[in-house]
Amino acid sequence: MDKLEEIQVNRRKHRNLTDKINYIDNELAELIRQAFAAGITGPTIAAAANLSKERVYQIRDGRR
Repeated sequence: MDKLEEIQVNRRKHRNLTDKINYIDNELAELIRQAFAAGITGPTIAAAANLSKERVYQIRDGRR
């Protein structure tokens, strides 16, 4: 495999991982919104997600 092919393979790997990360981030956002809808508090959600309280409220409100 020449260097240009290696570069192309690397870019495909990067694109695939980026797609997976985006999927996981969207899934987390939906789970956070569902947790709020279920009456769970922001600080409790933040602790479970290892995020700041501010961040979970941003996600809930679609400000990300």
